[in-house]
Amino acid sequence: SGVTVCVLTLASLQPGSVGDALLLTRLEKDDAPVTIRIPIAPDKVSAGVGEGDSPATRGARITAPFLLPQAPLRSVLSDFDAIQKEQKEANGCTDKQDWWLRRSELDRRMKSLIETLETQVLGCWRGALIPTDPQPGLAEEAAHLHPQLRRCGWRDS
Repeated sequence: SGVTVCVLTLASLQPGSVGDALLLTRLEKDDAPVTIRIPIAPDKVSAGVGEGDSPATRGARITAPFLLPQAPLRSVLSDFDAIQKEQKEANGCTDKQDWWLRRSELDRRMKSLIETLETQVLGCWRGALIPTDPQPGLAEEAAHLHPQLRRCGWRDS
């Protein structure tokens, strides 16, 4: 109890093609999963208002009526790929000091990547990553979150 798991998935309607939506799924014990579908702008379209449709998932579904710009997302994915490759190389390092130096640098880069993901990619949707307070003030928290989500384009179902 008290654990919240958030999963980010790059999804596409066409198998093998670049994702056209970012799915943010939030899982908490004893609650239905919540999935937020955030459409990604095509290369030739700048971020702005767009049409969204509900993902075919169980639990609560929220559709963002705006498009995510591709550039920051592409950059985050590229950086994450590089960090993973360098982590594999670092795991083979036998010199402790060298391993710790590499590990420290990878941690710093990962922290920067997460900050970029939160601020430039997710924007106002990063609030969905915040764990709920285990105290009984959940209804109060939801009441404060609702206006924020509406400003981001969330529509009541």
